[in-house]
Amino acid sequence: MNSRPRAARCADRGFAVVVVLLAIGIAGVVLVSLQVSALRQAMSGREAVSKVRAKWAARAGLEAVIARLGNATQSPNEASGYGTYDDLIQVSIGELEGVTWSIEHWEGDTQYEGPEDPHAKVNVNLMEFDDLMELRGMTEDVADAIVRWRGGDPEAGELGGYEALNITPRNANFRSIRELELIINVDPQLLRGEDWNLNGRLDANEDDGDATWPPDDGDGILDAGWSEFITAASIDEGLAFSGEPRLYLPQAAESDLQQRVPGITSLQAAAILAHARTTESLDDFLATPLQTLAQQTGEFNQAELRAIIALTTEQQRDLLAEATMRDPLDGPAPGKVNINLVRRETLDYISIFRDAPGFADQIVFIRNQRPQGFVHFTDLLQYFPSPQQLAQIRRYIDVQSNAYVVTSKGVDVASGLEVEIQATVARTGLPIVITEMTIR
Repeated sequence: MNSRPRAARCADRGFAVVVVLLAIGIAGVVLVSLQVSALRQAMSGREAVSKVRAKWAARAGLEAVIARLGNATQSPNEASGYGTYDDLIQVSIGELEGVTWSIEHWEGDTQYEGPEDPHAKVNVNLMEFDDLMELRGMTEDVADAIVRWRGGDPEAGELGGYEALNITPRNANFRSIRELELIINVDPQLLRGEDWNLNGRLDANEDDGDATWPPDDGDGILDAGWSEFITAASIDEGLAFSGEPRLYLPQAAESDLQQRVPGITSLQAAAILAHARTTESLDDFLATPLQTLAQQTGEFNQAELRAIIALTTEQQRDLLAEATMRDPLDGPAPGKVNINLVRRETLDYISIFRDAPGFADQIVFIRNQRPQGFVHFTDLLQYFPSPQQLAQIRRYIDVQSNAYVVTSKGVDVASGLEVEIQATVARTGLPIVITEMTIR
């Protein structure tokens, strides 16, 4: 028989109930915490998976461009100067299971599918002082600093107090236009405009007025500042039209040259190679008769000179398309403007067009009358019959692009998460190489 008072027994039972309820509450809190933690981990895991899917969708778009560019390089379209770019547009939009990619860029006030062609812009490494002064907001001190920064001027380090900022001028070409911001007094907003990440696309934060950085007018059009017209990504004399490495004339054999330029005689080949050892430009073979060039070398007697016949237009075409005077060991040179794709406004930043009123309008008009564009540079001969004038033009323009900037945005459809890959691809060799890549 329990001798404890009833009140005491009730108190014990009440305390036990409280303990049990407290234990249940603690267990519940722990369980909820575990559930929340598990949910967060699951959400984080799903987000990570979505980002991976989006990233590889973006990479799939990039690889599609690389594959098409490699194919176009090995099997060039001889019927159209737009053939390669048209091929790249065909793979600019794609879809895989649950993911998509898109490759777009802006030119002026218009958005286009496909990668950006830096050869539609002027390479800043080829721009002289007067060319740079045409850029909006450019000042004389900044233009001078840009020219001296890349030009190997031994006093460039003293220019504008670089030493005080612990900055050493490159004394070589700019690798990207972002490097222009290392120049003292270059305003990033002039360089980038609304395109703050320089991806060539109008991102949401670049079209929302004053809501977020950068400042923009929210008009649905990308104002890209200087980057709309200038680049450092274009490359001169990539692979030859045949898809082979270019033949370096100063060290070439006659047999190699005859293989690349069908129909030339042994004496023509000897004359070309003899002159190649005395010059730095292929343009001589366009501007001056081969017999004259051979005579200038002093390596041929009168009988041989009389036997040297002029190069045909087709032979000039093949020579320009297959050969180079630039030592491959020197690496790529800054690229010329592709006359097939450049906008009329961009030509104003090239002195030969700016200094000859109406010339830019003339050449763009001619280009627009040819649905196939210009496949070979010698296609221009029928419009500019003076070989000397055409050789001068060739210092600034070409009809082929050797690099492209691919901004591929991958999207995971289920989550809407996006990853962007921006890469510069170049056909300086096969396989196609990626020279620069950023993942955002």
